[in-house]
Amino acid sequence: MTTITDRIGNAANKVADTLTGARNDTSGLMSAVIAYMGDAGSPGRREVHERARHAGLEARLNAWENHTGSEPADEETVRKLFPAPVITRFADETGQSHNATIKALADLLPHLSRLDG
Repeated sequence: MTTITDRIGNAANKVADTLTGARNDTSGLMSAVIAYMGDAGSPGRREVHERARHAGLEARLNAWENHTGSEPADEETVRKLFPAPVITRFADETGQSHNATIKALADLLPHLSRLDG
């Protein structure tokens, strides 16, 4: 059950994200995710691939990596591919709210999947 405090906090985050343009400013997030994803054998990239396998998203991840699908991910896909502590770390590093970070990751994920490190 969502408390009044949670609802006020969520509303405040939405206002802050709108005022600061957090949803559209992904440069800091891009840097944080590039550092996390690293090169082809990095722990972050391996973790994303492992989570994709367990979530049945391996084909979609492969399509993004092979440039055959560039539609944004949805928020649920982001949550399945990135562990909650990693999303929180990205939010903390960028100053974005947790929700803005997830939405921005959804937009960036198809492009980040093609990084060679």
